[in-house]
Amino acid sequence: MSSSTPTSTVGVGACSHPVTLRRTVTDSRTGSSSSTEHAKRCGTRIESRCPSCSALYKGDAFQVIRSGIIDATTNLPKLVTMLTLTAPGSERFGKTHVRHLTKNKKVQRCSCRRYHNENDPMLGTPIDPDTYDYDGAAAFNANASRLFAVTMQKLGRLLGRKLQVVRVIEFQARGLVHVHALVLGPVPPCSLELVIRGGTNRRTGRPISAAMSGGWTWGKECDAKVIQGDTPGKAIAYLVKVVKYALKDTGRGECRNFSHGDKMADAANTGFCCDLSLYECKHGSSQAIVEQNIIDESTGEITTVRRPVSYQGKRTSRTCRRHRRAENGWGFRGHILAKSRNWGCTFGEVRARRNSWMAASKPPLPSHLTVTWERLREPSLTGSTSGVSPP
Repeated sequence: MSSSTPTSTVGVGACSHPVTLRRTVTDSRTGSSSSTEHAKRCGTRIESRCPSCSALYKGDAFQVIRSGIIDATTNLPKLVTMLTLTAPGSERFGKTHVRHLTKNKKVQRCSCRRYHNENDPMLGTPIDPDTYDYDGAAAFNANASRLFAVTMQKLGRLLGRKLQVVRVIEFQARGLVHVHALVLGPVPPCSLELVIRGGTNRRTGRPISAAMSGGWTWGKECDAKVIQGDTPGKAIAYLVKVVKYALKDTGRGECRNFSHGDKMADAANTGFCCDLSLYECKHGSSQAIVEQNIIDESTGEITTVRRPVSYQGKRTSRTCRRHRRAENGWGFRGHILAKSRNWGCTFGEVRARRNSWMAASKPPLPSHLTVTWERLREPSLTGSTSGVSPP
Protein backbone atom coordinates (compact mmCIF):
# COMPACT_ATOMS: atom_id res chain seq x y z
CA MET A 1 0.00 0.00 0.00
CA SER A 2 1.40 3.38 -0.94
CA SER A 3 0.39 6.99 -0.64
CA SER A 4 1.56 10.27 -2.13
CA THR A 5 1.69 13.83 -0.84
CA PRO A 6 2.17 17.19 -2.57
CA THR A 7 5.62 18.47 -3.47
CA SER A 8 7.74 19.87 -0.64
CA THR A 9 9.85 22.92 -1.44
CA VAL A 10 11.74 23.10 1.85
CA GLY A 11 15.44 23.91 1.29
CA VAL A 12 15.02 25.09 -2.30
CA GLY A 13 15.02 28.78 -1.42
CA ALA A 14 14.64 31.03 -4.47
CA CYS A 15 15.93 28.49 -7.02
CA SER A 16 14.72 29.41 -10.51
CA HIS A 17 14.74 25.88 -11.97
CA PRO A 18 14.20 23.30 -9.19
CA VAL A 19 14.41 19.59 -9.98
CA THR A 20 11.51 17.41 -8.76
CA LEU A 21 12.36 14.17 -6.95
CA ARG A 22 10.12 11.45 -5.52
CA ARG A 23 11.08 10.15 -2.08
CA THR A 24 9.70 6.69 -1.26
CA VAL A 25 9.87 5.37 2.30
CA THR A 26 9.30 1.62 2.73
CA ASP A 27 8.56 0.00 6.09
CA SER A 28 10.21 -3.45 6.24
CA ARG A 29 7.93 -4.55 9.11
CA THR A 30 4.59 -3.89 7.46
CA GLY A 31 5.55 -3.72 3.78
CA SER A 32 3.78 -0.39 3.35
CA SER A 33 5.32 2.54 1.53
CA SER A 34 4.62 6.22 1.16
CA SER A 35 5.84 8.67 -1.44
CA THR A 36 6.44 12.39 -1.29
CA GLU A 37 7.68 14.80 -3.93
CA HIS A 38 10.55 17.14 -3.09
CA ALA A 39 12.02 20.03 -5.05
CA LYS A 40 15.82 20.10 -5.17
CA ARG A 41 18.05 22.99 -6.16
CA CYS A 42 19.27 22.98 -9.78
CA GLY A 43 22.82 23.56 -8.49
CA THR A 44 24.06 25.69 -11.39
CA ARG A 45 27.01 28.04 -10.92
CA ILE A 46 25.83 30.46 -13.63
CA GLU A 47 24.41 33.67 -12.18
CA SER A 48 22.24 34.56 -15.17
CA ARG A 49 20.39 31.24 -14.95
CA CYS A 50 19.74 31.00 -11.23
CA PRO A 51 20.95 33.78 -8.89
CA SER A 52 20.08 31.76 -5.78
CA CYS A 53 22.10 28.61 -6.64
CA SER A 54 24.87 30.74 -8.10
CA ALA A 55 25.17 32.61 -4.79
CA LEU A 56 25.50 29.27 -2.99
CA TYR A 57 28.19 28.13 -5.44
CA LYS A 58 29.95 31.49 -5.02
CA GLY A 59 30.22 30.96 -1.28
CA ASP A 60 31.58 27.44 -1.74
CA ALA A 61 34.12 28.60 -4.35
CA PHE A 62 35.23 31.45 -2.08
CA GLN A 63 35.86 29.03 0.80
CA VAL A 64 37.77 26.59 -1.44
CA ILE A 65 40.07 29.28 -2.86
CA ARG A 66 40.45 31.04 0.51
CA SER A 67 41.52 27.81 2.21
CA GLY A 68 44.65 27.77 0.07
CA ILE A 69 45.80 31.38 0.39
CA ILE A 70 44.96 32.10 4.06
CA ASP A 71 47.35 30.88 6.77
CA ALA A 72 45.34 28.95 9.37
CA THR A 73 47.68 30.06 12.19
CA THR A 74 47.90 33.81 11.56
CA ASN A 75 44.68 34.13 9.53
CA LEU A 76 46.60 36.29 7.05
CA PRO A 77 47.13 35.73 3.30
CA LYS A 78 50.23 33.88 2.22
CA LEU A 79 52.59 35.07 -0.48
CA VAL A 80 50.87 34.25 -3.77
CA THR A 81 51.44 34.96 -7.46
CA MET A 82 48.67 35.93 -9.85
CA LEU A 83 49.08 34.41 -13.31
CA THR A 84 47.27 35.53 -16.44
CA LEU A 85 47.58 33.31 -19.51
CA THR A 86 45.98 34.53 -22.71
CA ALA A 87 45.07 33.03 -26.06
CA PRO A 88 46.92 33.94 -29.27
CA GLY A 89 45.88 37.25 -30.79
CA SER A 90 44.43 38.52 -34.05
CA GLU A 91 47.57 37.58 -35.98
CA ARG A 92 46.61 33.91 -35.50
CA PHE A 93 42.80 33.88 -35.83
CA GLY A 94 41.84 37.19 -37.42
CA LYS A 95 40.95 40.72 -36.37
CA THR A 96 37.87 41.32 -34.23
CA HIS A 97 35.93 44.39 -33.13
CA VAL A 98 37.54 45.76 -29.94
CA ARG A 99 37.08 48.68 -27.57
CA HIS A 100 40.32 50.02 -26.10
CA LEU A 101 40.69 52.98 -23.77
CA THR A 102 43.58 55.43 -23.55
CA LYS A 103 45.21 56.47 -20.27
CA ASN A 104 42.73 59.37 -20.19
CA LYS A 105 39.81 56.91 -20.47
CA LYS A 106 39.01 57.95 -24.02
CA VAL A 107 37.68 55.32 -26.43
CA GLN A 108 40.04 54.46 -29.28
CA ARG A 109 38.90 53.78 -32.82
CA CYS A 110 38.48 50.10 -33.76
CA SER A 111 40.12 48.59 -36.84
CA CYS A 112 36.73 48.87 -38.55
CA ARG A 113 37.16 52.67 -38.18
CA ARG A 114 34.23 52.96 -35.76
CA TYR A 115 33.88 53.70 -32.04
CA HIS A 116 32.15 50.98 -30.03
CA ASN A 117 30.26 51.44 -26.78
CA GLU A 118 30.71 48.88 -24.01
CA ASN A 119 27.36 47.17 -24.79
CA ASP A 120 27.88 46.87 -28.53
CA PRO A 121 27.01 43.29 -29.62
CA MET A 122 29.68 43.56 -32.33
CA LEU A 123 32.49 43.50 -29.75
CA GLY A 124 34.54 40.33 -30.06
CA THR A 125 33.07 39.35 -33.40
CA PRO A 126 35.33 39.07 -36.48
CA ILE A 127 35.71 42.08 -38.74
CA ASP A 128 35.81 39.62 -41.66
CA PRO A 129 33.82 36.48 -40.67
CA ASP A 130 34.72 34.75 -43.95
CA THR A 131 38.44 34.66 -43.10
CA TYR A 132 38.23 34.23 -39.32
CA ASP A 133 39.65 30.89 -38.14
CA TYR A 134 36.67 29.46 -36.23
CA ASP A 135 38.06 25.93 -36.40
CA GLY A 136 41.34 27.13 -34.90
CA ALA A 137 39.53 28.95 -32.09
CA ALA A 138 37.62 25.79 -31.17
CA ALA A 139 40.84 23.76 -31.34
CA PHE A 140 42.63 26.15 -28.97
CA ASN A 141 39.74 25.95 -26.48
CA ALA A 142 39.84 22.16 -26.62
CA ASN A 143 43.57 22.15 -25.79
CA ALA A 144 43.52 24.95 -23.20
CA SER A 145 43.17 22.71 -20.13
CA ARG A 146 45.99 20.41 -21.19
CA LEU A 147 48.15 23.39 -22.19
CA PHE A 148 47.73 24.87 -18.70
CA ALA A 149 48.65 21.54 -17.08
CA VAL A 150 51.81 21.29 -19.21
CA THR A 151 52.72 24.88 -18.33
CA MET A 152 52.39 24.21 -14.58
CA GLN A 153 54.46 21.00 -14.87
CA LYS A 154 57.30 22.76 -16.66
CA LEU A 155 57.11 25.74 -14.31
CA GLY A 156 57.26 23.48 -11.24
CA ARG A 157 60.35 21.68 -12.57
CA LEU A 158 62.01 25.00 -13.33
CA LEU A 159 61.31 26.40 -9.84
CA GLY A 160 62.19 23.12 -8.13
CA ARG A 161 58.95 22.70 -6.18
CA LYS A 162 55.51 21.16 -6.52
CA LEU A 163 53.12 24.00 -7.27
CA GLN A 164 49.92 24.64 -5.34
CA VAL A 165 47.59 26.31 -7.81
CA VAL A 166 43.94 27.14 -8.45
CA ARG A 167 42.73 28.45 -11.79
CA VAL A 168 39.55 29.91 -13.31
CA ILE A 169 38.63 30.06 -16.99
CA GLU A 170 37.28 33.30 -18.48
CA PHE A 171 35.42 33.19 -21.80
CA GLN A 172 36.12 36.17 -24.03
CA ALA A 173 33.57 37.68 -26.38
CA ARG A 174 35.63 36.55 -29.38
CA GLY A 175 35.14 32.92 -28.37
CA LEU A 176 38.55 32.12 -26.87
CA VAL A 177 39.41 31.34 -23.25
CA HIS A 178 41.84 33.02 -20.85
CA VAL A 179 43.23 31.52 -17.65
CA HIS A 180 43.49 33.36 -14.33
CA ALA A 181 45.43 31.42 -11.71
CA LEU A 182 46.74 31.81 -8.15
CA VAL A 183 50.01 30.04 -7.28
CA LEU A 184 51.36 29.83 -3.73
CA GLY A 185 54.84 31.25 -3.45
CA PRO A 186 56.79 33.53 -5.80
CA VAL A 187 56.83 32.95 -9.55
CA PRO A 188 59.30 35.33 -11.25
CA PRO A 189 57.95 36.79 -14.51
CA CYS A 190 61.16 35.74 -16.27
CA SER A 191 60.55 32.10 -15.27
CA LEU A 192 56.99 32.21 -16.63
CA GLU A 193 58.26 33.79 -19.84
CA LEU A 194 60.93 31.08 -20.19
CA VAL A 195 58.33 28.31 -19.82
CA ILE A 196 55.86 29.92 -22.23
CA ARG A 197 58.30 31.00 -24.96
CA GLY A 198 61.14 28.54 -24.46
CA GLY A 199 64.83 29.31 -24.13
CA THR A 200 67.85 28.35 -22.04
CA ASN A 201 67.79 27.64 -18.32
CA ARG A 202 70.35 30.05 -16.84
CA ARG A 203 70.93 27.84 -13.82
CA THR A 204 71.65 24.59 -15.69
CA GLY A 205 72.39 25.83 -19.21
CA ARG A 206 69.90 23.34 -20.67
CA PRO A 207 67.45 24.31 -23.40
CA ILE A 208 63.76 24.48 -22.44
CA SER A 209 61.08 24.02 -25.09
CA ALA A 210 57.98 26.20 -25.03
CA ALA A 211 54.87 24.81 -23.31
CA MET A 212 52.69 23.33 -26.02
CA SER A 213 49.63 21.11 -26.43
CA GLY A 214 48.19 20.03 -29.75
CA GLY A 215 50.48 22.50 -31.50
CA TRP A 216 49.10 25.44 -29.49
CA THR A 217 50.98 27.89 -27.27
CA TRP A 218 49.87 30.90 -25.19
CA GLY A 219 49.48 34.41 -26.56
CA LYS A 220 51.72 37.43 -26.01
CA GLU A 221 49.94 39.11 -23.08
CA CYS A 222 50.84 36.66 -20.30
CA ASP A 223 51.74 38.05 -16.90
CA ALA A 224 52.84 37.09 -13.36
CA LYS A 225 52.36 39.44 -10.38
CA VAL A 226 53.63 38.55 -6.90
CA ILE A 227 51.47 39.63 -3.93
CA GLN A 228 53.32 39.89 -0.65
CA GLY A 229 51.72 38.58 2.54
CA ASP A 230 51.82 42.07 4.10
CA THR A 231 49.31 43.37 1.52
CA PRO A 232 46.22 41.21 2.25
CA GLY A 233 43.87 43.63 0.51
CA LYS A 234 45.27 42.82 -2.94
CA ALA A 235 45.01 39.07 -2.40
CA ILE A 236 41.40 39.27 -1.19
CA ALA A 237 40.45 41.65 -4.03
CA TYR A 238 41.90 39.29 -6.62
CA LEU A 239 40.17 36.37 -4.88
CA VAL A 240 36.80 38.09 -5.26
CA LYS A 241 37.60 38.86 -8.90
CA VAL A 242 38.50 35.23 -9.61
CA VAL A 243 35.27 33.96 -8.04
CA LYS A 244 33.21 36.34 -10.21
CA TYR A 245 34.77 34.80 -13.33
CA ALA A 246 33.49 31.39 -12.22
CA LEU A 247 29.89 32.64 -12.14
CA LYS A 248 29.81 33.77 -15.76
CA ASP A 249 28.04 31.82 -18.47
CA THR A 250 29.97 30.10 -21.24
CA GLY A 251 29.71 29.85 -25.00
CA ARG A 252 26.36 30.86 -26.41
CA GLY A 253 25.04 31.82 -23.00
CA GLU A 254 27.60 34.64 -22.75
CA CYS A 255 27.63 35.60 -26.42
CA ARG A 256 25.58 38.65 -27.46
CA ASN A 257 25.98 38.07 -31.20
CA PHE A 258 23.96 35.02 -32.25
CA SER A 259 25.61 34.64 -35.66
CA HIS A 260 29.08 34.55 -34.11
CA GLY A 261 27.92 32.14 -31.39
CA ASP A 262 26.39 29.77 -33.95
CA LYS A 263 29.62 29.68 -35.98
CA MET A 264 31.72 28.96 -32.89
CA ALA A 265 29.33 26.19 -31.82
CA ASP A 266 29.34 24.69 -35.33
CA ALA A 267 33.14 24.67 -35.39
CA ALA A 268 33.27 22.95 -31.98
CA ASN A 269 30.59 20.42 -32.96
CA THR A 270 32.49 19.55 -36.14
CA GLY A 271 35.65 18.30 -34.48
CA PHE A 272 35.26 18.18 -30.70
CA CYS A 273 31.95 16.51 -29.84
CA CYS A 274 31.51 12.73 -29.45
CA ASP A 275 31.72 10.34 -32.40
CA LEU A 276 27.93 10.01 -32.68
CA SER A 277 25.67 12.43 -34.48
CA LEU A 278 23.33 14.64 -32.45
CA TYR A 279 20.36 12.34 -33.24
CA GLU A 280 22.29 9.18 -32.42
CA CYS A 281 23.62 10.66 -29.18
CA LYS A 282 20.07 11.27 -27.92
CA HIS A 283 19.14 7.65 -28.70
CA GLY A 284 22.09 5.84 -27.18
CA SER A 285 24.17 3.31 -29.14
CA SER A 286 23.97 3.65 -32.91
CA GLN A 287 25.28 0.13 -33.59
CA ALA A 288 23.00 -2.24 -31.70
CA ILE A 289 23.39 -5.82 -33.03
CA VAL A 290 20.20 -7.79 -33.77
CA GLU A 291 19.70 -11.27 -35.19
CA GLN A 292 17.50 -11.69 -38.27
CA ASN A 293 16.26 -14.89 -39.97
CA ILE A 294 16.38 -14.87 -43.79
CA ILE A 295 14.34 -17.54 -45.65
CA ASP A 296 15.45 -18.68 -49.11
CA GLU A 297 12.19 -18.94 -51.11
CA SER A 298 13.59 -21.54 -53.55
CA THR A 299 15.02 -23.99 -51.01
CA GLY A 300 13.22 -23.00 -47.82
CA GLU A 301 16.56 -22.79 -46.01
CA ILE A 302 16.68 -20.43 -43.01
CA THR A 303 19.85 -18.41 -42.45
CA THR A 304 20.45 -16.37 -39.29
CA VAL A 305 22.45 -13.21 -39.74
CA ARG A 306 23.61 -10.55 -37.28
CA ARG A 307 23.19 -6.96 -38.42
CA PRO A 308 23.88 -3.61 -36.78
CA VAL A 309 20.74 -1.51 -36.39
CA SER A 310 20.96 2.17 -35.57
CA TYR A 311 19.17 4.16 -32.87
CA GLN A 312 18.30 1.28 -30.54
CA GLY A 313 19.12 3.08 -27.32
CA LYS A 314 16.62 4.78 -25.01
CA ARG A 315 15.53 8.18 -26.24
CA THR A 316 16.49 11.08 -23.96
CA SER A 317 16.09 14.84 -24.12
CA ARG A 318 19.81 15.46 -23.47
CA THR A 319 22.97 14.72 -25.36
CA CYS A 320 26.17 13.40 -23.81
CA ARG A 321 28.59 15.59 -21.86
CA ARG A 322 31.00 16.01 -24.79
CA HIS A 323 28.17 17.23 -27.02
CA ARG A 324 27.07 19.74 -24.39
CA ARG A 325 30.63 20.96 -23.86
CA ALA A 326 31.11 21.46 -27.60
CA GLU A 327 27.82 23.34 -27.88
CA ASN A 328 27.96 25.45 -24.73
CA GLY A 329 31.72 25.59 -24.17
CA TRP A 330 32.81 26.22 -27.76
CA GLY A 331 35.19 23.28 -27.60
CA PHE A 332 36.50 23.84 -24.06
CA ARG A 333 36.33 20.51 -22.21
CA GLY A 334 37.60 21.24 -18.71
CA HIS A 335 36.00 22.68 -15.58
CA ILE A 336 35.67 26.41 -15.15
CA LEU A 337 37.24 26.30 -11.68
CA ALA A 338 39.93 23.73 -10.92
CA LYS A 339 42.71 23.32 -8.37
CA SER A 340 45.67 21.10 -7.59
CA ARG A 341 45.18 18.31 -5.06
CA ASN A 342 47.47 19.96 -2.53
CA TRP A 343 45.45 23.19 -2.50
CA GLY A 344 43.43 23.69 0.71
CA CYS A 345 40.04 22.00 1.00
CA THR A 346 37.70 20.67 -1.69
CA PHE A 347 34.15 21.46 -2.76
CA GLY A 348 33.10 18.11 -1.30
CA GLU A 349 34.45 19.02 2.13
CA VAL A 350 32.76 22.43 2.09
CA ARG A 351 29.41 20.93 1.10
CA ALA A 352 29.78 18.07 3.57
CA ARG A 353 30.14 20.58 6.41
CA ARG A 354 26.97 22.36 5.29
CA ASN A 355 25.05 19.09 4.96
CA SER A 356 26.22 17.97 8.42
CA TRP A 357 25.02 21.24 9.90
CA MET A 358 21.62 20.82 8.21
CA ALA A 359 21.32 17.17 9.25
CA ALA A 360 22.08 17.95 12.90
CA SER A 361 18.59 19.37 13.37
CA LYS A 362 16.84 16.34 11.82
CA PRO A 363 15.89 13.22 13.82
CA PRO A 364 17.66 9.98 12.78
CA LEU A 365 15.77 7.59 10.49
CA PRO A 366 14.66 4.30 12.17
CA SER A 367 16.47 1.19 10.94
CA HIS A 368 13.29 -0.51 9.68
CA LEU A 369 12.65 2.27 7.15
CA THR A 370 14.30 2.33 3.71
CA VAL A 371 14.42 5.49 1.60
CA THR A 372 14.78 5.58 -2.21
CA TRP A 373 14.87 8.60 -4.50
CA GLU A 374 13.64 8.92 -8.08
CA ARG A 375 13.91 11.84 -10.46
CA LEU A 376 10.54 12.63 -12.01
CA ARG A 377 11.32 15.04 -14.81
CA GLU A 378 14.03 17.11 -16.39
CA PRO A 379 14.52 20.70 -15.19
CA SER A 380 13.03 23.40 -17.35
CA LEU A 381 16.49 24.65 -18.35
CA THR A 382 18.65 22.08 -20.12
CA GLY A 383 22.11 21.88 -18.60
CA SER A 384 21.16 22.92 -15.06
CA THR A 385 21.03 19.45 -13.55
CA SER A 386 21.29 18.82 -9.86
CA GLY A 387 24.74 19.71 -8.60
CA VAL A 388 26.15 19.98 -12.13
CA SER A 389 26.54 22.98 -14.37
CA PRO A 390 27.86 23.33 -17.91
CA PRO A 391 31.42 24.22 -18.31
